[in-house]
Amino acid sequence: MGIKIDRKKPRLIWASFFYRLHTILPLNNKAKFKLYLNMTAMFERLSHQMSFKNFGPHNHPHRTHARIFRDKFLNKEFTVLDLGCATGDISNELAEKTKKVVGIDHNPVSVKEASRKHQRENLEFYQGDAQEFLQKNNAKFDLLILSHILEHLDNPKDFLLKFKDYFGYIYIEVPDFDKTYLNHYRKELNMRLIYTDDDHVSEFDRYELLEILKECNITVVEALYRFGIQHLWCKVEK
Repeated sequence: MGIKIDRKKPRLIWASFFYRLHTILPLNNKAKFKLYLNMTAMFERLSHQMSFKNFGPHNHPHRTHARIFRDKFLNKEFTVLDLGCATGDISNELAEKTKKVVGIDHNPVSVKEASRKHQRENLEFYQGDAQEFLQKNNAKFDLLILSHILEHLDNPKDFLLKFKDYFGYIYIEVPDFDKTYLNHYRKELNMRLIYTDDDHVSEFDRYELLEILKECNITVVEALYRFGIQHLWCKVEK
């Protein structure tokens, strides 16, 4: 839900200062445009980082709306693999509503912290490679969780093709390049500061990700685009 605001707005001293500064900057229009785009990207990233210091894992808007979206599709009999589980917050939430959850991550420190923080009879954490785990245990799961994984991969299509046959459904969460037209301005101007995080190698627009999933024979059941994130509940076609 949006907001209602008074037609007459209070004067903001800092905003007036920046508008005055804009008029006297000794730069042409294109240079100013690129400067403001870089400043917007930088301050957006800083604001996002600070949001996690002002909201907890259970009430952060990113987590809240992702949880509401996922919960519509969860089944109490589901077995779930949370790939790249980090410290296990999402794994723990899923374990409240499903039969069994396995969280797996390459980082031993994260897995140790996840095991310390979250202890349930139907929740396990493993450190190592997810595909090796699936092959070694001859394991099949109802649901694969890929929360902010695909944007880190050099070839997300190959990754999906390797994993999809172990699962019936896949939940995908990635940054949404289409969250603002400013990203497209930055792309057209070939600017360096265009990504959300330093360790991302891809940030998908909505059509691009849908095309990758289609090529993998993965059907999007429902999608949610909110708070700069793409949330996709997908069915693996056999």
